[in-house]
Amino acid sequence: MPNDRRNSRLEEDQSNNFYLLREKASHITRTARSATIANVLAPLLCIPAFKDEVNPMHLGIWLTYMFVSVLVRTWIVFKLKFKAEEIVDPERNLKLMTLALGSMGIGWGMGWVLMAPDLALVNRVIYIYMLTAALMGSMFAYSVNKATFYTFSLPIMIPSLTTAFWSVDIFPWTFSVGLATVYIVVLGISKSFSQTFEESVRLRFRNERLYQELANERDQSIAANVAKSKFIAVASHDLRQPMHAVNVYLDIVDVDSFPEQDKLLLGKIKNSITSLNSMFDSLLNISKLDAHVTPINNRFFSLQELANTLRDLNETRAKNKGLTFKISCLDLNVFGDKLFLQQIIGNLISNAIQYTEAGSIEVKLITQDGCLAIEVIDTGCGIEESEQQHIFGEFYRADRTRALHDGLGLGLSIVQRLCSLIGADVRLHSKLGEGSQFVVVTPYLVSASDERIDVSEVSLKPLHTHRILQGKYIGVIEDNPIIVDAYRQTLASEGAYVFVLSEFESELGVQLENIDHLDCILSDYRLSQSTGDVLIQQIRESYNEEIPAIIVTADTSPSHFSLFAKLNVQVLHKPVSFQEVAQAIRKLVDVK
Repeated sequence: MPNDRRNSRLEEDQSNNFYLLREKASHITRTARSATIANVLAPLLCIPAFKDEVNPMHLGIWLTYMFVSVLVRTWIVFKLKFKAEEIVDPERNLKLMTLALGSMGIGWGMGWVLMAPDLALVNRVIYIYMLTAALMGSMFAYSVNKATFYTFSLPIMIPSLTTAFWSVDIFPWTFSVGLATVYIVVLGISKSFSQTFEESVRLRFRNERLYQELANERDQSIAANVAKSKFIAVASHDLRQPMHAVNVYLDIVDVDSFPEQDKLLLGKIKNSITSLNSMFDSLLNISKLDAHVTPINNRFFSLQELANTLRDLNETRAKNKGLTFKISCLDLNVFGDKLFLQQIIGNLISNAIQYTEAGSIEVKLITQDGCLAIEVIDTGCGIEESEQQHIFGEFYRADRTRALHDGLGLGLSIVQRLCSLIGADVRLHSKLGEGSQFVVVTPYLVSASDERIDVSEVSLKPLHTHRILQGKYIGVIEDNPIIVDAYRQTLASEGAYVFVLSEFESELGVQLENIDHLDCILSDYRLSQSTGDVLIQQIRESYNEEIPAIIVTADTSPSHFSLFAKLNVQVLHKPVSFQEVAQAIRKLVDVK
């Protein structure tokens, strides 16, 4: 392990050094390119100014050297890459640039040695000005790499300073001291600039590495989430298919013909199937949230009606465990998404029932600052403080309860994600062995009322009567003959005319010519020869009407949610009872 850390650190240092060298090479090459014209013109401007004062041979030697140096410098500068991301060997770039710029520095120093003693004071000042300008430019252009800067600047500084201090009869001491001061300042500034450049590059390198690491982690997280969604979809599909068949067999079984002992056994089987269906529903809800096909539908609804619904759905389960179940609310109207709210509260109640062995479960629908708030209080086993921060994670289940209760650990995760979707805040207060309290504060506005209503004893009226589909034409597409027969019997018992349609598009077209109209289409999604969405579109095109349609499927992938939403069909996910199918058809055909 220590060796791995050392190797990792060594690799990071090597990458850092390479990055730094590459930035230095890029900076020097880029600035050298921009200064090419100045390096060509500067020596040429000296000719008319110095030709009458200096030795012609000295001037010729200097101009020849500068001409060759400029050519070499230009060739090297424009041969090298100057974009950092294109530089493969930055050390080589720096060496070549140091060579090219060093030759220019030698040329400027040589010019001072050869020509300065012969120049008039004004021209000496002009030449010193050119040297100073070259040095000032090199501070910001070449000092990022010390070797390059010193190779260029020292051949300029040393000859000019030596000549100035040596020839006191030619150069006043004030001139020499002033020149030395300028050079010292140049060296100091170049050192500071070099340090600043290196620090900024290293900081940028670290930031880029951090950004890349974060991007990689983000990509891994996205990939893991996609893989999770695919796994959930595949697993859910493969498991829902046989479970759907089991539901079919249980629905068509004549329970009254069984002996009492077998009826009891059959009841236990149905309870187990109900538990499995609940797990499948949790997987389905996660897939819907991942697919982002859960639009918020805010509208006014009665809080009392919601309380009644929650009581009817959960009271029997609680009583079967010997628990006292109570739900209370104010007589309020609420503006928000009723289905989301029902699912949030329902999951909290289910969690409370599951982990409470004795005592009570109380649900309070109250107001807080003009908005709806929910409290779900139980006398269950409670949650350890160390586990409370993890309890809302997907597939998380406390170790101490894992062997006692079935489940996937998705209920509270769905609660948190739905709360986030509607802008609600969920909090947990729990003590081990004493119970838990979940508090959800929503942004849903309520109309104020002081009347408190206990709906624990209020019952809902039956929604439907028999033969509610009397006279309705229902088209059924299904490749399983057992399910086809069950659909036909169930729907016919409610008064519907059932047409079993072919999954072959050509045969389906012939069938539709002999059917005046359809009130609803009921289709499986995955058929042996086609898919339900294709056949539904064909039927709708045939009648030139967007006929209400239901797709029954075991697929829970996010892509399919998007497909079904675009198709505008009702989706039922396997396993599903025929009571649920009939209920869905009733809603679609506007049966009152």
